[in-house]
Amino acid sequence: MIDTIRLALDIKRIPDEFKIAKSKNGVFRGVINPTKEMKESGRYYPRITFVKRPVRGGFSQQFLIEFSIPKLIKGNNFSEVNDEDFDAIIKALKDALFDMDIKWQFSAVIANARVVKIDYSKNIVFNDGTTISQVLRLLNLANIKKTIDVSSGEFRNGGQICHLHTSGRDIAFYDKISDLKRSKISEKRSVEKDNKIQIQLLDALSKRHNLSVLRFEIRLNGVNEIKRNLVKIGEDKSDLSFRHLFSSKISQAILLNWWHEIFNQIPKAPLDDETVENMFLGLLKNEEAKPQRVLATLGMKYLMQDRNFDARFAKEVFDNRFKNGSWARSNKLLLKPEAPKNLRHLLYIEETLKEMRPIDIREYTQDFY
Repeated sequence: MIDTIRLALDIKRIPDEFKIAKSKNGVFRGVINPTKEMKESGRYYPRITFVKRPVRGGFSQQFLIEFSIPKLIKGNNFSEVNDEDFDAIIKALKDALFDMDIKWQFSAVIANARVVKIDYSKNIVFNDGTTISQVLRLLNLANIKKTIDVSSGEFRNGGQICHLHTSGRDIAFYDKISDLKRSKISEKRSVEKDNKIQIQLLDALSKRHNLSVLRFEIRLNGVNEIKRNLVKIGEDKSDLSFRHLFSSKISQAILLNWWHEIFNQIPKAPLDDETVENMFLGLLKNEEAKPQRVLATLGMKYLMQDRNFDARFAKEVFDNRFKNGSWARSNKLLLKPEAPKNLRHLLYIEETLKEMRPIDIREYTQDFY
């Protein structure tokens, strides 16, 4: 639904908590960061910034609060929030701010704070051995740059990340479990930051060999971009309050809008053609698959596709090289690949977005704790 959000509150004076503020080009900026003890506590804390900048007729003073909503109330963002969590989120944020010596905020003030950045997101869980690199490879078939206003686009980390940029908006698809593994080495290698709080999930998730999680995010970076997207889905653009934008309906509409923009550009007809790659993926889905049997089946398929293939000749030279019956015995070891499901994978993403059921990661990890 929603992950990271940045709230802006207009204030009349510089809070005493910001004792160090730096000035650049007339802009004063101060930050309050969680203490070492807070970071080691296992709890999640927001990033807080005070900004004072010159405007016509004086100065604008704002208090900016940026935080991951699910990490704040659930301790991770594999699990997702829903509309009913709003009051709990306000309370959790007030408690976190109180711990950081920001003790003057009221629930109504936070609920009606103006949103200046928001990341709408959905975790799509594949529980059948499908890898996220397979899915992102399909997305790479879309001629995205010609149909969506992007300044740059990239598929990186071995096809585990798809990132489409503009000055005001980012569209991201990535392998959430692999990203968590990279952050364990260094957060500089991962898409997501502040992963330390959920690193304990990694052991349990890694034991679910058939489980993978595709992360789909639409990051709206700024008021103008938020308004543009609200207009796209037929929503009122005048109300940018936290209370209004914290909505599964709005989240779903924005995610589906951009998903359709991408999905409509993917050529559907050849997705499930009988190619060597599709056969390879289908063989890996066979419950009897072993490394040697998969490669042997691929080799036989490749051999049989040769226009000059002669089965009797192949059997004779094969048995001559080894011993009589080797060809027949080897053929019994060949596997039958599952039919390609590439289009089905993409349709499953859309079904998940339409259902918009919040994920609870405990459904997938409780057997390992």
